[in-house]
Amino acid sequence: MGKIAHTDDLWAQMPVLLALSRHGTLDGAAEQLCVNRTTVSRRLKLLEQSFGGCLFDSAEGNYQLTALGRELLAAAEAAELHLMTIEGTALVEEDVMTGPLRVAVAPHLMPVVAPAIIGLARKMPKVRFDIGSSYALHSVEAREADIALRVLRSPPAHPLVGRKLKVLRGAVYKKKGLSEKNFVEIIRDGEAEVPKKAKFWPGNTQTIEIDDICGKMELIASGGVGRLPLFMGDSDHRLERASPVLPDAGWKLWLISHHAFKSSRRIKTVTDELSRFFAGNKRI
Repeated sequence: MGKIAHTDDLWAQMPVLLALSRHGTLDGAAEQLCVNRTTVSRRLKLLEQSFGGCLFDSAEGNYQLTALGRELLAAAEAAELHLMTIEGTALVEEDVMTGPLRVAVAPHLMPVVAPAIIGLARKMPKVRFDIGSSYALHSVEAREADIALRVLRSPPAHPLVGRKLKVLRGAVYKKKGLSEKNFVEIIRDGEAEVPKKAKFWPGNTQTIEIDDICGKMELIASGGVGRLPLFMGDSDHRLERASPVLPDAGWKLWLISHHAFKSSRRIKTVTDELSRFFAGNKRI
C-alpha cells in the first residue's frame, strides 16, 4: 500500500465506499449521497490513491469490489456497526425534550422547511436546533447531522432510513410577463423531460443544462423557461406558471436519519411533527 492519508480525511470519504459498494453504480451512489457522479468518482480516486490500489473493478458502469476493496469495506462496516451500537445504547436513555438536534436541510427547501422548524422550536424550547444547509447525505451517515430533509427519487440505503413526507409536484415556469418568442429551455441534470403537451416552445429551442436547482430558478427568472417544483416557482414573485401542474416526475421529499437513532424518542418526536406539518402543506 502507498502512504496512508490522515485518518480524519479517510473517514470523511468512507460514505463513498459504502454507497458505491451497496449500489454498484456511480449514479446510485451519487443519489444516496446527494452529489453528482463526478464527485463520487473524484472521492473514489482519492481513496484509491491513499491506499495505493484499486478498490473497485468497473465494467459497463457497474462497480465490483476488488480484494483490497473488500478488505477496506469490512473495516468500514465494522467501524460503522460499532458506532451504531454505542450511539443506539446512549440514545435509549436520552431526554426527549432536551439537548442539541442537528438538522441538515437542502438549501432550496428552506422556504418550506423554515416555518416547520420555527414551530418545532416553540414546541420544544429545551432542544437546541442546529441547522446546516447542505445537499449531502453523508452528513447523516457520518453522524454530522441527526436528521436531514432531502429530495430523492427512492429511499436511502442502509444504514440510513427515510420517511416519505410528500410527493413533489411541479409546473413549467417563465419570467412574469415574458413575451419572447426565442425561448431558452433550462434543464437540470437528471430530471424528467417536460411532457410535450406542456411545451409551448418549438422543438428546436436552445437549451441550457445546469446541475443546481437554485441556479436553474435564476436562469428562468432571467428569461428562460423550465420545470420547477411548485414550492419554488410559486413563491418567487418574478415567475409565473406557464403550464398546468405536471404529472409526478418521481421526486419525493424524504426525512432521513441514521439507523442508530431508531430508539431515539427525541428524533421520533421531531420526525412525527415534521410529518404532520408536511402532510397538511398545500404549497408542495
